[in-house]
Amino acid sequence: MNRRDAIKNATLLLGGVLSASAISGVMAGCKAEPKLNWTPKFCTADEASTLEALVDRIIPKTDTPGAKDAGVHNFIDQLMAEFFQEKERADFKAGLAKLDTDAKAANSKAFAALTPEQQDALLTKYDAEAYDKNRKPDDLPHFFRSAKELTVLGFCTSEVGATEFLKYDPVPGAYHGCIPYSEVGAAWATS
Repeated sequence: MNRRDAIKNATLLLGGVLSASAISGVMAGCKAEPKLNWTPKFCTADEASTLEALVDRIIPKTDTPGAKDAGVHNFIDQLMAEFFQEKERADFKAGLAKLDTDAKAANSKAFAALTPEQQDALLTKYDAEAYDKNRKPDDLPHFFRSAKELTVLGFCTSEVGATEFLKYDPVPGAYHGCIPYSEVGAAWATS
């Protein structure tokens, strides 16, 4: 499955699984924006580096910009700081810490310092754990699943994601302001 198909499928699935915190953040206007001098509100500097590297591997830059280019790491940091509950924040921080710990155990480096291949190997393991069919419904969502969902949400609601990746038409349909009534056939209830 290629990146576009994966994002399309994830986007379709997200409609019913987003947390109330994530939905309220988007509805309140929280959006992904690339910033040159990013100062995290929720993450420490090390966690911010890990988060930035993580979103870059979930949706990497190809012929279209990736999640890092869209500022998704900023988006997730802002969501966590302003909209998520304390338990969700603690779980997310614990997940970022575990990601770094696992990276150091496997490669003696922090996640952000690994090569893309090493990062992908670790994230492939996390993906298998997150989407394991043997997970019980009562189990807490795996950190990687939450990170992936927030990355897709942030990317697809960013200007870059919405205009350069997804199909975009700022004014859907052609406007014909003056046409003969005989061509319409009846009056429309909506315009």
